[in-house]
Amino acid sequence: MHRFFPRVPVLLRCGLAAMFVACAGTMVLAQTAAPRPGAGENAKGRTAPPRPYPGDVMKHWPAYPDEARAAGQEGTVVVRLRITAAGNPENITVERSSSVVSLDVAAALAVSRWKFEPATRDGKPVDATVSLPIRFSLTDAPPAQGAAPQ
Repeated sequence: MHRFFPRVPVLLRCGLAAMFVACAGTMVLAQTAAPRPGAGENAKGRTAPPRPYPGDVMKHWPAYPDEARAAGQEGTVVVRLRITAAGNPENITVERSSSVVSLDVAAALAVSRWKFEPATRDGKPVDATVSLPIRFSLTDAPPAQGAAPQ
């Protein structure tokens, strides 16, 4: 496991809630911990997972590293991070490597630039830990930027 920041993410033991964000033909799945039944007063409230702002995802989508593209390397990186109650990512680690270091680094760096709508419990922002799979595929067309219709 590659570590990009010094702290190990705080892992919450719970069931999983999922959210999806479609981006440039690639699906990003985030998993966040939900309260465990019987875990106290907070377990009775409604919990909503954090969501990345789509504009940030599109603006800071991981760039395919030139050397990986030239070598025909593909893979999926699972990045684990903590989203603070302010919506900032921290404690970013590679939970599952793509086996290509440059893809792992590109995914972690891109996610570190995203801003999130924080998880909420009873309508109040709370910290949450999520896992985001980021897929690098040479067959997926990159989003067209500034392309004029023909």
